[in-house]
Amino acid sequence: MRKLRIALLFVLILVMTACSGHRFDDIRFTSVRLVSLSPEGFSSVSAVVEVGIDNPTVAFNVENIEGVARFQGQEALHMTGEKLSVAAHSEGLYQLPLQGSMAEGFNPLRLLRLLGDEASFDDISFDLRARVALRSGIGKNIEVLDIPLSELLGGTVIENHENTMQ
Repeated sequence: MRKLRIALLFVLILVMTACSGHRFDDIRFTSVRLVSLSPEGFSSVSAVVEVGIDNPTVAFNVENIEGVARFQGQEALHMTGEKLSVAAHSEGLYQLPLQGSMAEGFNPLRLLRLLGDEASFDDISFDLRARVALRSGIGKNIEVLDIPLSELLGGTVIENHENTMQ
């Protein structure tokens, strides 16, 4: 009986999505902005990232958010994020709190060069993993690898990595 309910719910969601003329492929990430970054001692950091999402479909959650920041190819920071709930048929900005810890063996003093006159974010890249799920729990794991920080903050990651997010 439970499997039948889940199947009916899934079919209902598909019908609702099809009737509205929108598919999950139509969801767009419109912006990414670093709101705050706060060191917590020498080995931890907390951050808030603002994500713009245009969602013409049903409501969904982004869960189990994990990321790895690399500096010059070496793992520097492991991040986790809280659940993000995206409203149906909306376009909005969502605040995503993140907690991070330094990777074992990474010297945080290497990041001091980012404060200099020749500062460049080209040496920093991210790997992101998350689960995108309907409120019923049906979902899909996504993975976007090797995103340059300069593209992420500039918004071009949305165009360059769009196919891997679907």
